Order: sequence, then C-alpha cells, then structure tokens
Amino acid sequence: MRILTIGYSLPNQIVDNHTILNSPSFTDYDAVFIDPEAITTAVQQLLDGERPFNAQDGRPVVNGATTATQLSAADQLTRRSEEARRFLEQGGTIFVIGRPNAVLPGVVGFEGFDRYSWLPAPKGASWNPPHIRAGEGKTVRIADDRHPLSPVLREHRRHLSYRAVLDQAIGTRGHEGHVIATGGSNMPIAAEFPVLAGRVVVTPMFATVTGTARTKLAQSLVDAMTEVASGAVSEDAPGWSRTHALPGSEQIEAELEEAAEAESAAASRAAAVRERLNALTSHRRLLWATGPAFATAVEEALALLGLNATEADEGLAVTEGEHTALVEVESSREDVAEWPYVRLQRRLERHLLDEGEQLRGIIVANGKRHITPSARRGQLTDALRIACENYGYALVTGETLFALVQRALGTDAEGATPFEAAGRRLLFGNGLVTTEQAVGEAEEESDASIF
Repeated sequence: MRILTIGYSLPNQIVDNHTILNSPSFTDYDAVFIDPEAITTAVQQLLDGERPFNAQDGRPVVNGATTATQLSAADQLTRRSEEARRFLEQGGTIFVIGRPNAVLPGVVGFEGFDRYSWLPAPKGASWNPPHIRAGEGKTVRIADDRHPLSPVLREHRRHLSYRAVLDQAIGTRGHEGHVIATGGSNMPIAAEFPVLAGRVVVTPMFATVTGTARTKLAQSLVDAMTEVASGAVSEDAPGWSRTHALPGSEQIEAELEEAAEAESAAASRAAAVRERLNALTSHRRLLWATGPAFATAVEEALALLGLNATEADEGLAVTEGEHTALVEVESSREDVAEWPYVRLQRRLERHLLDEGEQLRGIIVANGKRHITPSARRGQLTDALRIACENYGYALVTGETLFALVQRALGTDAEGATPFEAAGRRLLFGNGLVTTEQAVGEAEEESDASIF
C-alpha cells in the first residue's frame, strides 16, 4: 500500500508528501489525499516567483512553454488531470478535503484553471455550486458509523472544521453519493462518490497538529484510506431487503422511525428556540459591539422605544410622529471623542441646505466597550458632552440604552406607553440623557424635593 498526499503532509512510512507541481504520477499509488487549496496556493507561488518547483525529472516548472530544459506549468497541471482520470478508471481512491472552488487566472496555456480542474466529477454533479459551496463551522455529526472515515472523524473531532458543504441532494435525483458526516446545519460535509471505476471521498478540514497527535492522526487516516482502497466499505442494503422480516425487526424499525421523528421535531424546536434567544440576546451588543453590529443594535433598541428607523442623508435616522432625528453611533475601547458629533453636525447642515429642514440629533456612544459596564470610569470626553449640550443634541450611552431595553422588554403591553415616552425624551433630549431622565424618574424626584 502506497499513499500520495498533496497539501497536507502525513508523517507515515507508506506516505509520500509532495506538491501538485513536483509529485510523481498519481497512478504509482493506491490512494491519494489532496487539499485543493494547496494546489492553487502552489501555483500562485509559482506565478509570483515566491518558490521554485522542479518536476520529477529535475526540470524547473515555469509559467511558460515546455522546452528541453523546462516544463510548462500548464502541461504539468493538464497531466495531473489525465493521471487522476486514469487512476480512477483503474479503481483508485482519492480523498479530497472539501473546499469551495476558486479560479486562478494567469497560468499560460491553461486559462480557467481552478482548484478542481484535475478531478473528474461524480455523475450528475460538478465541483462547483450548488454541488459544493462555501460553508464554515466546527460541528461534525456522523451520519454513517460503518464508513472507515467515521472513526477518524469521531476520534479527532476537536481537530476538525469544515470550509465547504455539499448538495443535500446527494443520493437523490440521480446524484450518486453517500453521506458520511454532516455539519452543524445538517448539510453534508463528508461523503463518498463513485467516480468512473474508483471512489472520491470528500472530507472535512483537518487542523495542523504536531507531535504525537499528528502521528496518531496520520495513522488513523492511513488506516481509513487503506480500508476504502481495499474495497472494504459497506454498501447500503437494497430497498427490497426490508421485505424479508426477522423476528422483532418490524417492531424495532417502527421504534426507530418514531425516535427519528421525535429527534427531527426536537431539532426543529431547538432551532426555533435558539432563534428567539439569539434575537433577544443580540441587544447585549449595545454594551460591547462596534461597527455595523453596534449600529444595528442601536437601531433595534430605538425601535423598541417607539422610534422608527428610516434613511436620511445617507445614514440612520429615526422618526416619531412628525419629528425626525438623525442618529450617529460610535463604540470604542477608549473614551468616545467628538467625532460622532462632527459627523452629525455635517449631516444636519447638509440636510438643512438641501431640504430646508432643521432636524434634531441623537448620538449613541459606547466607550471602554471591552470593560464590564460597572467598572467603566467615564466613557465620553468632555468635548463631546459639551458640544451636545451647546447644540441641543441628545447624547446617550450604550449602557443607558441597554437599560431602557431591559425595562421595555420587562414591561407588558399595557405598560408600553412609558417607553414610547422614553423614546420621545431621547428624540428631544439636550446633552447627556441618563436612564432616569429617559424614563421620567429624575423629574419625579425633582418634584418631590420641591414639595
């Protein structure tokens, strides 16, 4: 048994590790293990002149024509395609790490070269979307315990992730193939396909590990490839075999079907509950997020307070009745300086010049976002606070807005009005607005002290 690897080296005495540009012929081996990303990486290194490559006969591989003293990269890559076809026609086995396809231009004589140019596709499919497309995750669920690859995926689960998902139609509508494992979204991420007279096994991505862990992983993969290449993979029983009953088999099959239905229902319920939880906990972004995520959290929070989001002057604005305010947001690891005020002032002036309308302004600032709110000492510079006071803009912190969201979510439908009032207080705020001021408690305390 001899195994060739390209792009993912395996320390094992029966494994030869090479690149796509310098490896021996595929047909010299019993199994081949390839990372398609390493193919385009090696070719890009050749095109950029970052690394020299020599073919097996010693000639340098170049991005040009083949001569007596050099070998064309296009010829070398074309030969790999022919070798892979002959290898599969002879019953060979190719393990390939699932990657989304990618075209690499610039190979002289081979325009349209991509990560899978060398690999024949399964019947009724291709190595392009929708049959394989980008996907990311680390959750791996074994779908077929009998496949030789499954013990490898289970044992080395913590070193696995996936960067591509396969078509869910594997095994249906004429797409031949057998699912070995699925990802967190229940999309196939590992599968075996009959191609010509051989097999192509798509695997998840294995992390680069070192020491004894790498030796153990290499041996596990070698054992799996040896088992697949020797034809020891179990076949699915034909449908008619279920008509041959065994004592108790029908009852157990019925139990299994009922359990599968319960599992599916539980998975659907979990997905729905998870979606509700994510929607609720997304408000926490008001305390730590930055960029578009923070802006979205602000928009959703203001909507809870009765301020409807709209577009005005190429940015966020909110309305309540006939009143509109432009909104600027900023979240920083330091104190928030006056830049959101500067942006707001420019937008308001531009709107006044273009539309002849004076709008109000709201600034939501979240300073020291990497620190828990209770430990923050100041979040805003004095320059920002004073500017908002002087020009009549409402200034509110992400912490205050989060507190208003907490109260709004904890109020039943009959108590919604106070939080619409909180939204109006933000809309007509002048300078820094605290939580108490937004909900009207500060005013009540002031009245009590007078009397």
